[in-house]
Amino acid sequence: MQSNTITKLATFTVSVACLLPNAATTGAAPTHPVIDDEALAREFVSGLATIVDQAGGEPGSAAINSREAARQLVAAAGRQVRLPPSPTLCTLRPEESLYEAVMPAVVVVGSIYKCNNCSDWHLGGMASGWLLADNGLVVTNHHVFGEDSGHRFGVMTADGAVFAVTEILAADEAGDAAIARIDPRGRRLPALPLGSQPACGDPVTVISHPAGRFYSLTKGVVSRFHREPNHAAAAANRQSAAGGGPAATAPSVWMSVTADFAVGSSGGPVFNADGEVVGMVSRTFASQAKRTHRRYGNFGSQMVFKDCVSLDTLLRLIDPAD
Repeated sequence: MQSNTITKLATFTVSVACLLPNAATTGAAPTHPVIDDEALAREFVSGLATIVDQAGGEPGSAAINSREAARQLVAAAGRQVRLPPSPTLCTLRPEESLYEAVMPAVVVVGSIYKCNNCSDWHLGGMASGWLLADNGLVVTNHHVFGEDSGHRFGVMTADGAVFAVTEILAADEAGDAAIARIDPRGRRLPALPLGSQPACGDPVTVISHPAGRFYSLTKGVVSRFHREPNHAAAAANRQSAAGGGPAATAPSVWMSVTADFAVGSSGGPVFNADGEVVGMVSRTFASQAKRTHRRYGNFGSQMVFKDCVSLDTLLRLIDPAD
C-alpha cells in the first residue's frame, strides 16, 4: 500500500490507492476522497496480522487479545488519563470542510482472529473511534472490546496505517466509553479537540463506519439529554448513603442526536460546527409500540432514538488537571 495520504493537516492531499483507486489512472489529485471499503478492510487485516505475527504472540506483546482487554476494562474502571501538554490537533480552517479537517484523526477500531479451519487471520468486529492525543490515545465505546476469545485488537487511520492496541487506560462501562493506548511506532498522530457542552437544537456531524462503509458523514441536531436507570450505580449509592461504601456516583448523562448511524458506527465522534468533539456514538433504540387512536387510526411507525456518549462522560475519563 502506498503512503502518505495526508501530507499536512491543513492540506488534504490524497494519493493512497486503497482510498482513491482512480488517482493513479487520472494522474491528478481528486477534489474529494473516494473510499474503497474492501481494500481498507483487507489492509486492516494484513497490517494487524503482520504486527501480531512479528510479535510472536507472547504475553504482553503488541495487540492485546479479548481476554486481556476484558481484564483491563475492569482494572481501568474509574481511572483517568493525562493528556500530553502540546497535542497535534486537527483544526478546522476557513478553506477546509469539516470532513477534510477531522478525517485524519477518525479511526477504525477492529479485531482479527484465527478460525479452527485454517492458519489465516480473519476480520472480526469493526467499529469506529478517534484520536484524543498525538501520543496514541484512542477513544471508543466500552462495548467495542467485547469480542469472543482469541480476537486481537488494532486501529487503522485514514491513510491506511495500522497500529496495535496495547493497553486500556480508562473505562466507564455504564457510560459506554473507554480510552486505549496504541503503539504509534514513533509517529505523532493528529488528534481531535474537545468542544464545550452543546445545547438541544445545536447542529452536529457524525463521521463513522456504519456497516463497513468507512468514513460516512451524517448530519443532524442534538435532540435531548437524559439519564437512565443504572442499577449497579443505584446499589452503590444506597450502600454509600448507609455509610458502607464508596462515594455515590451519579448516573451517566446521555445525549441523543438525529444524525444517522448504524452497526459499525460505535465509537464514532460527534462534532459541533467548529470540528470539536462533543459526544460519541453508542447505540440506537427503536420504539415500535402500536397504538390505536379513536379518530386517526393506528400509529405503527417506529421512531429510532440515537443515543451518544455525552461530553460529561468523556471528560470524566480525562484528568481535570489537563
